[in-house]
Amino acid sequence: MSLAPLPVHAVDASATYLVALTGANILLYERASGTLRAALDARIDAGTPGEAQVAAFPRLCALSPSETYVAVASDDKTLRVWRTEDLTRDHEVVRQRLAKRAGTLQWTHYELNGVLAEEVVVADKFGDVWSFPVDASVAPAALPDAAEEDPAESAVQPRLGHVSMVTCLAFLGAPVPTHIVSADRDEHIRISRWGARRAGHVVAQYLLGSSSFVGALLPLTAPTAHAAGLGDAEALVSADGGSALRVWTKRADTYAPHAVATLDAPALRRFVRIDADVERRRERAASNVGLRDAFDPAAPPPKRKRDDEDAGTDPAPLVLTRIVHVADDQLLLTWEGASALALVPLARLATSGALNDVYIHDVGAPILGVAYVPTDRMLYVATDDRPGLGAAPALRAWAVGAAALEPRALPDGAVQQLAGTAPVPDAPTEAPPLAKHAVLTAAAHTPRAYAPHASLSKLCLYPALTTWPKPPSAVEDAPYPSYFLGQRSEDVAKEMVQRFQSGKRAAGRAKNQATIQQQYADT
Repeated sequence: MSLAPLPVHAVDASATYLVALTGANILLYERASGTLRAALDARIDAGTPGEAQVAAFPRLCALSPSETYVAVASDDKTLRVWRTEDLTRDHEVVRQRLAKRAGTLQWTHYELNGVLAEEVVVADKFGDVWSFPVDASVAPAALPDAAEEDPAESAVQPRLGHVSMVTCLAFLGAPVPTHIVSADRDEHIRISRWGARRAGHVVAQYLLGSSSFVGALLPLTAPTAHAAGLGDAEALVSADGGSALRVWTKRADTYAPHAVATLDAPALRRFVRIDADVERRRERAASNVGLRDAFDPAAPPPKRKRDDEDAGTDPAPLVLTRIVHVADDQLLLTWEGASALALVPLARLATSGALNDVYIHDVGAPILGVAYVPTDRMLYVATDDRPGLGAAPALRAWAVGAAALEPRALPDGAVQQLAGTAPVPDAPTEAPPLAKHAVLTAAAHTPRAYAPHASLSKLCLYPALTTWPKPPSAVEDAPYPSYFLGQRSEDVAKEMVQRFQSGKRAAGRAKNQATIQQQYADT
């Protein structure tokens, strides 16, 4: 059986460390030297029974601000936190079972007995936001087994909730945040209280006006906002779908709309390497336990039960997932499934209008993860290096300058080995309109875990692309497509009734058979 390395789908970095995830690896490095500090094996298939202590497909990772802890959320609905100096099995300082799979993972501070401590904040796929303080006095042996802990019955309760999937979080105030900003798939931005009590159930303000899902948030401090021409108070930048940025400035105690900057959607869309419809079929193939063969993206899609199902969906939607403040006066943007990242002058957001002076950089393969270290302005980008998705190493580093990216070789050692085997181009390729390219830096072979082709082909690495965009409604201002309201509704209702009745009949027959068997067993 031929094997190939799993792609690095998540990365985070601090001044000292770099953590990288694959479907079967949790890897921690010293960033300066590239020395591998720790490595944990994981299970690639969350649907296969296994030991609860072993993470099943680690999905999200984050290093704490103090660099003391590393948090990992996996597809087995479990949050795990280790000390960076002791990332070993069964030595977690937190192992918490979650009600749903985590979609967002972030660290923040809280005050404990007059001392700053750290906590992990998680938003799950159901729309709830949870926080888990990390107390260094808790011994790993005192942790409950994640497989036996039921979050529905535990004392831990969500801090706040949305009626839709939460896409991103941000915090206002430092070092201990006073408010939390949460955004969801249904165009909502909510500012809630936080503070010492984490009073997220108290809504301070809603920011209305977004025309699509809000996939990224970035708070700006008062000095940064002033330097960008956004006034003398704090500001907030939010993504509106995939082709617009909204700026909100603080006036008195509330935020108000300031400007809307639009990106060139056609120019950006050609960098999207992932077909959303193919990814949906890939997800169905991954959940089909009876399918042992590899998923073939080139195969014709199966016939739909309804001809108008999924009608109007865009196979290449723009899904803006990250807004990162880099190099003092620049914003870094990335899109789900796109091979390009963009640098936008922060001052350009002071007024509404089209963003024409955007630096677009094509990295050669779909971007899976981005980590930025402000102390030395280093940017780490993880890309999907599976066959057929482009020519790019799994991990590369750049130094962020003024509206440019300067390639940097990864340090000698294990970090360099993560980067794959793509050759270094002799010269930059010809730049298409609105795009500039830099020479890319490649590195040596990888120590990542290997998997068979069938497993690699069914990896679902682009959840935002398949779940955040909504199909357009055929009826203007209608919340659902027309087939829910039109002539198909009667057929759909009949089908549901038949399925329900057949299920009741089957349950009744099983109950009668069990009763008869019990009667004969007693005689």
